[in-house]
Amino acid sequence: MNCEECIEKEVCDNTKRSCNRKVVLVVGTNCRDNIGAAVVNKFKAECCEVITADIHNGADVWMDVTNKQNIELVFDGIKRKHGRLDMVIPCHGINILGAIDNYAEYDWDRTIDINLKGLFLLLQAYVKHFDNDGNRKVFLPITSDTSEIPKTSTFAYGASKAGANHFLRCTARELNKYHTDPWLVSGLAIGMVTGTAMDAKTSADVAAQRNIPQ
Repeated sequence: MNCEECIEKEVCDNTKRSCNRKVVLVVGTNCRDNIGAAVVNKFKAECCEVITADIHNGADVWMDVTNKQNIELVFDGIKRKHGRLDMVIPCHGINILGAIDNYAEYDWDRTIDINLKGLFLLLQAYVKHFDNDGNRKVFLPITSDTSEIPKTSTFAYGASKAGANHFLRCTARELNKYHTDPWLVSGLAIGMVTGTAMDAKTSADVAAQRNIPQ
């Protein structure tokens, strides 16, 4: 039984559970070997309606997580087409390593904009478009253990992820204290994932900065 048959019969072959076709938006899916791609595969295996978003070509929708107008258009389109959005899983991120004495202001701004401001814009649009629809909603970004563990040359990335984690704590409290619908807002603060594009780039950057031959 494939997923199309699952849709018709409302039962998943691997689990025999009811398949209610939850709608999931996964942000940051441009590579086959990144976390976003793995998340997409997992939710598709659970027979969810998965919408992929990325600033690069190949995703279902084009999205710049630093652009408020673009994000609003994406969420508006999802609401018109699907009428619901059960989960938003932001997997996007950028890590530009460098020493504090010559780190470019542009790289600092870009890191904060993508890793922190992007979460603010995504959650704000999610709340504006789907709050009070009677459904439970999940906002679960991939953050990083660098938010708590100091690592050399990662102060911009670490600051953005620490900010992201506290942003999630504050908004989780607000949404569950003052809003009617149930909200799950949290972060998954993982370490380096071997074999991903970010893993390869980070390793190469560290080697270059420390003159380590590869």
